[in-house]
Amino acid sequence: MKAYVSLWSADLLNLGAAVDQLGDVVDGFHLDVFDGHDVRDLLFGPAHVAALRQRTGAVLDVHLNTTDPDYWVDRFAEAGADMITVQSGPCPDVGATLARIRGHGCQVSLGLEVDEPVSQAVPFLPGIDRLLLMGTVIGVKGHDQDPGTAGRVSELVAARPGGPAPEVVVDGGIRPHTVPGLAAAGADGVVPGSLVFGQPDPRQAVAEIHALRPGVAS
Repeated sequence: MKAYVSLWSADLLNLGAAVDQLGDVVDGFHLDVFDGHDVRDLLFGPAHVAALRQRTGAVLDVHLNTTDPDYWVDRFAEAGADMITVQSGPCPDVGATLARIRGHGCQVSLGLEVDEPVSQAVPFLPGIDRLLLMGTVIGVKGHDQDPGTAGRVSELVAARPGGPAPEVVVDGGIRPHTVPGLAAAGADGVVPGSLVFGQPDPRQAVAEIHALRPGVAS
């Protein structure tokens, strides 16, 4: 499985050290963007991405949770994002926003929230690189993963138009006891936070995620 490691769980006063430690082993660094409106918190801006772009060649995976995603797509793409995820709710025209991301040369990712049916994402699967499936409510930490998440992974994998694309990656509730079940259900990757940064050896934690194979029970 792939590991798009969430920098929200890193030492926020020392992000440079986090990317230096893990940049050569992660599949990407995940950056949640909260604007205080769509999510009632503030987290990560374009300046963070620009600074990280100067520090690492790893994939910078930006997850927009904002009320004006089209504006922020432009800002974060210009700052150096490699992949941008949008939630469908704030987008006046989801297809147009996804095309906007593609137009910047970024990988295109669509988020699916816990309360949104899998059927909502299916029409967009042929045109995206990744489906980011939320296992918890956006903007909170420490919550248990919704028990239906692995089943939703299976539904999305079955609904893919053919081949391995788009990737199905799970964000939220990524714990030692949930990751094997997500892999068995066919998830291509996860967004770990404390599962990596809370361990004595974060590099080993990433290696253990990589050792799991989608569709194979551990």
